[in-house]
Amino acid sequence: MHSVEPRLRLRRALGFAATVGVLGLAPFILPPYPLALLTLALVYGLFAFGLDIAWGRTGIVSIGHAAFFGLGAYGWAIAERQNLPGIVGAVGGILIAVGVAVVIGSAGLGRRALPSTMAILTLALTLLFEQLARTWSDVTNGSNGIVVRSRGLIPDYYVTAALVLLIVAVVWLFVLRGRLGRRALAVNLNPDRAAHLGIDVRGTRLSMLVVSAAVAAAAGAIAAPVMGLVSPSAGGIMLSTQVLVWLAVGGRGTLIGAFAGAVIVTMGQQYLGEAIGSWYLLVLGVIFLIVVRFAPGGLVGLVRRVIRIPAYRAARQDARLSSPTRQRTLPAKKGFAVQARDISKSFGATKVLLGIDLTVPAGEVLCLIGPNGAGKTTLLNIVAGDVAPTAGTVAIFGADATNWRIHRRALAGMGKVFQIPSVFTELSPADNLRLARSEALQPREVPAALGRFERDDARSAAELPLADRRSLELAMVLAWGPEVIILDEPAAGLSHEESVALARLLRSVATETGATLVIIEHDMDIVRELADRVVVLANGRFLAEGTMEEIAARDDVKDAYLGAVT
Repeated sequence: MHSVEPRLRLRRALGFAATVGVLGLAPFILPPYPLALLTLALVYGLFAFGLDIAWGRTGIVSIGHAAFFGLGAYGWAIAERQNLPGIVGAVGGILIAVGVAVVIGSAGLGRRALPSTMAILTLALTLLFEQLARTWSDVTNGSNGIVVRSRGLIPDYYVTAALVLLIVAVVWLFVLRGRLGRRALAVNLNPDRAAHLGIDVRGTRLSMLVVSAAVAAAAGAIAAPVMGLVSPSAGGIMLSTQVLVWLAVGGRGTLIGAFAGAVIVTMGQQYLGEAIGSWYLLVLGVIFLIVVRFAPGGLVGLVRRVIRIPAYRAARQDARLSSPTRQRTLPAKKGFAVQARDISKSFGATKVLLGIDLTVPAGEVLCLIGPNGAGKTTLLNIVAGDVAPTAGTVAIFGADATNWRIHRRALAGMGKVFQIPSVFTELSPADNLRLARSEALQPREVPAALGRFERDDARSAAELPLADRRSLELAMVLAWGPEVIILDEPAAGLSHEESVALARLLRSVATETGATLVIIEHDMDIVRELADRVVVLANGRFLAEGTMEEIAARDDVKDAYLGAVT
């Protein structure tokens, strides 16, 4: 991997230099009309790039993104109308766009928001913007719009190209290649795993939305002199729809996709319009449907398939997964690692937990057993923050964590291994480990038995068999370095030999690191191998606790769960 990075950096540097060269020569090659179209396509490409930061890289569906573009465009135009430098209005428009993004994102990305909430809010935003632009005529000149002075074709082109390159370079270097870009990648690929690596999912999405809005508004400000007239349509639903098409055609999640889509569609639209009139809309619609149907990754994705770039490499996008880790001050390993008191949980009329108390001393390996439906997984999900209790409290190393979100509990030292392995399937196993380490609480060496994943860069994690995917998840959690590890049936789907080997590995991890392990398990051989203490749940209540031998000897436990096991 380390030998690949210098070559990748060289290719990117050469690609950037080639792009600068081609753009610099364009006025000497293209006639005036195609040059004007290219200028407009570049600024639209920047707008599409702004949307891609939210949609393609973070999964935020914004179908009214043109409102941010319009704020930048009107900012420049209104400033000129008031005889102020356009840059003053541009800065004002960008700042307003950022503020609006914070408000919209806070509402649309909240705990109780639905996946469709952001789409609805942004649609309402662009409709509101268009209406305000038409009716607030004293400021916006209504439907007539505001005429903006042009610098001239060649100056407009060079200023536009320079600003677009500058903005893209700054965002790529300091956002996409930085910590925020890496976290956005994790959130986009697997938000549950990202949260359990200590990443604030909501905060990451909101931050990316703010960057997206700022870039879109900057694109609008740059576009104002190029367009010559800023009217309500600059922030309306039609442009919002068009930018979605540009991005879908070009390909989401790539630097080139946004610009390729904008250039192809913008220039194609103009030439088709001249050739076949209004029929061009039908032709563009057909082309769009064909691309979506046969190349869901857009034209960039299609090219990648043709030249056989593996999906696990493409999924990395631009994020630098091997960036320096952060260091956290973790709680001292003393007292109780976990305290859950009087935990009750109901799903509608179904009562799953009925006043459970669970206390786990630091450094203990505790196995939680019981029949199916006893409430074991629900209890540990409450402890980990995946589920909120109906009643009761949860403390982590003495701190009340009842109202903490998942990532905050993770930052307090709590890691989780899911019942169904939760990894970043689009990345290679080695990249999974790199990403986990880049967010590490206190980086740890992966046990030798799991070390093979460190070098596995030639396939995606999705290609791993179940047993290896489960081992990879465990390796990620161990490399991340938690003080408390919650494991929900870690041996599920493994053979007996694999299960015993896993149990011994977990035992050695607990011994070597002093970590606290809380494990749900049905295999009694594993429980015997692992447990310092066993807690039995049945029908949502505490039934018994003790060593495995003590538990196996109790008649009430046998009746509830173990049968004849001794």
